[in-house]
This record gives sequence, C-alpha cells and structure tokens, in this order.
Amino acid sequence: MTDVDTAHDAERVSTDGSTAGRDPVPAVVDWLLALVAGAVGLVLTAVGIGLYTRVDRALITEFVTAEGVEVNGLTRAEAITAGVPFVDWFAVGIALTGLVFVVGAAAFVVARRRTRDCVARAGGTTATFWACGVYGAAITALVSFVPGSAVVGGGAAAYLHGDSETRVGAAAGLVGWALTLPLLVFLAVGLVAGAGAIGETAGGAVLAAIVVAGELLGLAVNAALGALGGFLVTKIA
Repeated sequence: MTDVDTAHDAERVSTDGSTAGRDPVPAVVDWLLALVAGAVGLVLTAVGIGLYTRVDRALITEFVTAEGVEVNGLTRAEAITAGVPFVDWFAVGIALTGLVFVVGAAAFVVARRRTRDCVARAGGTTATFWACGVYGAAITALVSFVPGSAVVGGGAAAYLHGDSETRVGAAAGLVGWALTLPLLVFLAVGLVAGAGAIGETAGGAVLAAIVVAGELLGLAVNAALGALGGFLVTKIA
C-alpha cells in the first residue's frame, strides 16, 4: 500500500469529510519529522560542502604530519596522496546525503497531505504502509541509544499500520538505511579512488567491498529486528 492507494481502503471506515478516527498520527507529527530531517539534511550538506571546498592537500598534509598522528600501513606521503581524492568523494557523499534528507522531508509532507485529503474524500485510513515505515524508522532513531532499537521501531510501525506487521516492521528498518545510501556509495568510491592514487586500486576495492558488505549486513540485521518487532506486536495484540 502506498500513500496514493489510500482510497482502496475506503471500506474500512465510511467517509464523513474528515480524517477523524482514521488518522492515528496527527499531521503536526509529519511536519515535525520533516523539519528535523530537513535540518539534519541542511547541516550535512553544509558539512559536505565545507569539506570539499576547505580541505585541500595542504590541510591534509598538515594533519598527517602533525605530532602524534600515526598512519598504519602507509607512508605519510602515500596517506597524503590517497587522502586528497578520498576526502573529495566522501565530502560529495555527505552533501548528497544531506540533499536526500531535505528532498525526502519535503516529499514526505506533500505525500502525507495528499493522503489525508484522499481519506477525507473517500474514507480509509492515513496509516499507509510506507508512512508507518517512516514513523517506525523515526522511533528507531529516537531510541537508538537502546540496544535493539529497531525492534521498538518495527513494533511501533506494525502497531500503527495494523496489518502486514512483519513486512512493515522490516520496512521501518529499511527506510533509515536508504537515506544514507549516497554516503555509502561515495565512501566506497572514495576508498577506491584514494587507493588508486597510490597504485593500490585492488586493495581499495577490497576495502570498499568490506565496507559495503558490512553496511548490507547491518541493513539485514535492522530489517530482521524490525520484522521481529512487528511479529511481537501480533502476539501481544
């Protein structure tokens, strides 16, 4: 189910021209989530642009040659040479990730407003599949200091949706990871580019593969924990 498919749920509740009783999460929450995500995105974009424009070879050289800095596996010259393209690609990844947050926040608010308008006209519920996934991801981030927080987020998403509990719980674990995908891609590219600058492209590719594999494993674990949270909701409800 998507936001634009809400009308298909018209049989759940008869329409009365409002979303009263069919809107488990107030619209103000959508705006709050969008504002927080947008602010985070703007900060990330500013950080990425700052890194790209201000961190040059001279600054990297100053850092690498500073007293107390140790470079394992590389000479100082190699670290400097590899660091230049790596920082550039990594900075671009941070900036693009920030833009994804900003655009995603705006798109979320627009989609949720469209959903509420649709529900007011045709009935149904505003608790759509992906919206509940977003809410679950937000709750996961909010309680991220708790071990297994994805279980909490997945359970919350399943509770709000009231159907497809394990799937929506897994989706809650997927949403947060998807937002950081540009950072992962450019981090991997930066590792390969940096290694290539010192003639170690193969080693850089292996390191990038390890990073990507680790992130994919983290995604699988988060999705599984989210699905577990959804499953537990079915047992408790």
